Amino acid sequence: MKRRAKVLIAIVCTLMLAPAVAFLIYDALVFWPHRDHMRTVLENADPLDRSPPSKVCAYIRAQHDGALPSAVVARQLHSRWLPRRGMLDWHVRSFLWERLVSLHLSQDEVLGLYASLAYNGEGQGLNSLSQRLFTKPLDALSDEEAAMVVAYTWAPDLYAQHPERLRARTDILLSRARRTQLNAL
Repeated sequence: MKRRAKVLIAIVCTLMLAPAVAFLIYDALVFWPHRDHMRTVLENADPLDRSPPSKVCAYIRAQHDGALPSAVVARQLHSRWLPRRGMLDWHVRSFLWERLVSLHLSQDEVLGLYASLAYNGEGQGLNSLSQRLFTKPLDALSDEEAAMVVAYTWAPDLYAQHPERLRARTDILLSRARRTQLNAL
């Protein structure tokens, strides 16, 4: 009886520890070597994208319904550096990279990468989109303009053709940000 209990405990421990060990190995062998690349992306980014103004950060959070956009950043990063092999592989990597981005990067770094890597219809970066839409830098935008810049990245090609849809998306972000501010009080 004692032998069976020991075997059962060993099996349960192995089943519980194996995913954790696999996660740590993946972190060390796949994610960690790209940390320098992530820092390089941030260092080479436009200063206003690297450290977006607080109202832009609020609208980025509102874009993702209050959550930090680490899933979007993780997808952009792993798509940039790892070859795509199949749908299941992509989903597993997305899951792992989202956890690792949240684990290894600060909120400021995640927001900086989001603002730097955001597709804006003609390139990347929120500040270049701000310059294109309003001929102003990110830190000079009104609340509505900042919300519109962030909203535009949700579907740039669609919003370029349908400004009324961009307006609707902007209104959604403005209301979410207001609701978040009221909840904080």
